[in-house]
Amino acid sequence: MTATLATLRDRVELILADTGNAIWSTDDIDEAIRQALHEYSKTRPLRAVSTISISADGREIDVSSLTGLLSVREIWCDYTSSDPEDPPNRRAFMFWPDQSKLYVNDDYEPQSGDTMRVFYTKIQTLNGLDSATATTVFLDDESLIAVGAAGYAATSRAVDLAEQVTLDRLTAQQVRAWGLSKMQEFRSGLKKVAERQSLETQGNVELPDLDRYARNVWS
Repeated sequence: MTATLATLRDRVELILADTGNAIWSTDDIDEAIRQALHEYSKTRPLRAVSTISISADGREIDVSSLTGLLSVREIWCDYTSSDPEDPPNRRAFMFWPDQSKLYVNDDYEPQSGDTMRVFYTKIQTLNGLDSATATTVFLDDESLIAVGAAGYAATSRAVDLAEQVTLDRLTAQQVRAWGLSKMQEFRSGLKKVAERQSLETQGNVELPDLDRYARNVWS
């Protein structure tokens, strides 16, 4: 069964041996899941395609509407969805992630009324987390994310414990050591995910086309 926020939260609580949330609140668990999901997404991002309507002439394009954006792989401009150009109008560009902008570094300057097709990667989603309505994480990787979330939760808790000067310092150290062991397990798993993805790319796995020109965009 595909995970949701509720089911993955339960799995993290089991790993932490805190099913009653006596130590970690559900908000704490959810934040740990969010952190693990973001780190996982950097290794195995979700591939997506969208269009942006250009409202003014210029080379700087706002891409803040692309939720969860991690990287931009390719752009086509101008693009006609009803009758796609052949070959497509691929454009050279630079991506400024901190400002959510593209700069079209090409002979062509986008014009008002143009449509830009954007091929990009984004953060994977978990149904119920941050308003997501679907889970895109690979089924085989859900357990790995649960381990990573447990590691994030434990290391965060260790920081809180260390700041409580009346508490036995050994307790904080033990929680931190356990959390770091889970983080090591998580990151070792991410390396395997990266290796699998590399093999898939070398094997030229074909993805579903959104139109007849998208076949080799992700190769």
